[in-house]
Amino acid sequence: MKLNKIFFFIGITSLLIACKETPPYINLTPSNVNADTTYIVQQIPAAQASSVLIEDFTGVRCPNCPNAQTEATNLMNNNPGRVHVVTIHPLNLLNSLTTPFSIPIRGDKVSNKYDFRTQAGKEIFSLIGITNALPRGAVNRKLFSGETERAIDYQKWAAYVNAELTKNTPLNIDLNCFYTPQDSIAIELTLTYTEALSDSNYLTVAIIENDLKDVQERQTGVTTVYDTAYIHEHVLRAVVTDFYGDLLKATLVRGRVFKKTLLYKRDPNWNKNHLKIIAFVHGNTTIKNVIHSKEAEIQ
Repeated sequence: MKLNKIFFFIGITSLLIACKETPPYINLTPSNVNADTTYIVQQIPAAQASSVLIEDFTGVRCPNCPNAQTEATNLMNNNPGRVHVVTIHPLNLLNSLTTPFSIPIRGDKVSNKYDFRTQAGKEIFSLIGITNALPRGAVNRKLFSGETERAIDYQKWAAYVNAELTKNTPLNIDLNCFYTPQDSIAIELTLTYTEALSDSNYLTVAIIENDLKDVQERQTGVTTVYDTAYIHEHVLRAVVTDFYGDLLKATLVRGRVFKKTLLYKRDPNWNKNHLKIIAFVHGNTTIKNVIHSKEAEIQ
């Protein structure tokens, strides 16, 4: 009898080990959501003009990356309020291009003041798809026909941005941001669906900083130089939500409204006069496309 029990125990243990599943992704980061509600309105507002999000993957040791920043800035200037840019320095990826000069890897003669790399940037880079070269960038995180990756060469951005701007968005984003007396950033969001959607949607909110002067390797003709007065723009500083976005937990019917307030403590090393907030709604880790985005100054 004891022998039978032993065999039974061994059999159950083996079965449990053989059937072990990989657990789903769980966000262990404390939530920054301060208020969260959803409801349905009967009077549907007019749809906003569509927008385009460019996620520009870059590095301070990448001599061609300044060309991508110039292209992104030109697209923003040519489409005011409709093209938004997040410049991402991924942490511990493509180190030969992304490691700051303050961490010498080849007898560097210059040194960075900042380390722009973030864990959030690494996660987003991996989500969109690994590429072995920089600069690259995603346009609304779409895999366009004829492309093999979502992260594409900056010389192709303009054509895809212009095509995306002709499309309608089923979602309005209203964004208001201000500093609290405690020097936290309060982010007030209203998401209103002007059309029904069947897929799950996620919200990502990011903090970017502009006008950061620091060393950048760049190409001048056939010569590589180390520009100590280079101005870095649209630099990702933090993601307020989960890296992969926060699920919008309700049926996405026409008239659905989500109202959210998020709080994030400002890093004192960030210049509060140069910070902006970008909020965008997108699909999940499989359906990655960005549906709509909005950028706002912090008051």
